[in-house]
Order: sequence, then C-alpha cells, then structure tokens
Amino acid sequence: MAELGLITNPTAASGRGAKWGAEAAAELARLGHRVRDLSRGSWAASYEAAIEHRDALDALIVVGGDGMVHLGAQVCAEHALPLGVMAAGSGNDVASTLKLPIHNMRAAAQRIEAGLRGDVTAVDVGRLTGPSVDHPSSPRYFLAVLSAGIDAAVAAYGSRLTFPRGPLKYKVATFREIPRYRPYGLTVTIGDSTPEVTRCTLVAVANTPVFGGGLVISPGSSMTDGLLEAVVTEPLTRREILQIFPKLRNGSHKGDPRIRTVQTTSVTIAQHQGGATLPVAFADGELVGAEPLVVDVAPLALRVLGGSPD
Repeated sequence: MAELGLITNPTAASGRGAKWGAEAAAELARLGHRVRDLSRGSWAASYEAAIEHRDALDALIVVGGDGMVHLGAQVCAEHALPLGVMAAGSGNDVASTLKLPIHNMRAAAQRIEAGLRGDVTAVDVGRLTGPSVDHPSSPRYFLAVLSAGIDAAVAAYGSRLTFPRGPLKYKVATFREIPRYRPYGLTVTIGDSTPEVTRCTLVAVANTPVFGGGLVISPGSSMTDGLLEAVVTEPLTRREILQIFPKLRNGSHKGDPRIRTVQTTSVTIAQHQGGATLPVAFADGELVGAEPLVVDVAPLALRVLGGSPD
C-alpha cells in the first residue's frame, strides 16, 4: 500500500473536475492505496499543501489537464517524489506525449500502479527564472512548451474561454488576436551565442513537440534528450500567420525558412524597443510571468509513473 497525495481542481470543466477527482480517488483506493486529498481550492494553496506533505508521500497524483500537470511539476521536479498523471482536461499535451491514458481513470490508475511497482521514466523539464516569474514556485518548471509571442497572446485569450473547449478554443483565440498583432521587439540569447536583437511573431521554448491542445510546434523535440528547442519566427504579416497556423496541426511548417528552430540547453528572452511589447509568457497553458525570462533545461529531473515518452 502506497501513501498517495491527490490534487485536482474541483471547479475545472464546469464542475466536472470534482467528479474526475472522486473517480481517481476511488480507483486508487480500489488498488489498495491510501489517498490523501491535497486539493485546497486554489493553485497556490494546493501547491503549499503538497510541499507540506511531500516527504510523507510515495507519489503525488494530479487529476486534470496540462495545468494540473504543471502544478505537479512544481512539487516533484528535481525531487525524489514521483508524479502520477490521471489526464482528464481539455488540453492533455503532456499526457499524450508520455502516452498516458486520457479520460480513462481506471486505465490511468493501472499505469500509476505499474509505476509504483517500478515502471518509472525520468524526463527533462524546462526551468524558468526571472524577476517577474509568478510564485510561489521558484524556479518555475514546465514540461511542454513556454510561449512568449503571438502564441502567448493566443494562449492568454484561450485560457479565459470556457467554450469551446480543447483545440477549437485556440482557433477562436487565434482569430481574435491576429487583428491586434504587431511584430514584437525581442532580444534572444540561445545557449552561449551572442544576444540577437530581432523582431518576431512567435517565440517559444519547447521540451515536447506539442502545445495548445495538440498543435505541433517543434516536431523534433524529445523529453529525454537533455535539450530544449528555441523556436523563433521572422516578423510575419497577419495573412502569413493565418497561413502558417494550420500547419501546426501536423508539423508541416517544419523547414519553412521563416521559422528557425535551434536545439540548446538555455534561452534568454527579453524585450527590445524595436517592436511591440512581448505578451506575458505562458508555459503548459499556465501564465508564468513577463520578460526578462531565463530558461534552461533540468535533464531527467522529473520521475513520472508509467510514462513512455518517445
């Protein structure tokens, strides 16, 4: 019998989060585990409860979408405590990359059981610092993609939509944000290279291929190679954005000379006066803070129960 901490967001998905949490707890208890509910009604309070009990747990289990996985990463990254994911959100990019069951609590519990018996995989995490990075967690960790250009503006609006759900809401957000867009002024430093002053449309740091409910931003990204991918586009016109965004569904933008993807272990992103103000950054679909941002990789710093990344 294992001692498991469980966090869910009861208000997620118009109240379905509470149902998912109850189902998850029941499935884990059915397997003979002791489940301690650490959900506290807010992101910060649940994080604090998990930190308080961390050393008494055998694993932390999060129930929901990428936002809940993001919370779990703050507790478990660079720590011995493994993370279990019972995916049930509208955006499940991390779970899909890890080949975990989605919207199937019994199958998810069985994968967690396998993890507790030794089927554990270690994955890289992005590690984010900066004077405006949201607390309580510092550094701030992410598993999928950090966005700081038009992608972040779309994520910000999409995160406020309650309908439609899933990838469709990002399409709605895209059409809402493109008319407001102007190329951003950016100073970006990739690895040990000289800082580059440029204007851009999209700037992202990827640890997984997908973000935004299945959009393929960086087809070659891996969670186990010890590297991140910096993705920076040229300053596109609004029409060009509309032409490129559909290609993110299947990664067919790869090879477009206007989109540069560079493997690295660190990226620094800062505002430059030569363009519009960069949006506040998002990571794993969660708001994380304004520039300047320093991102580096923490190789194999998170242990995931039952995961199987490429």
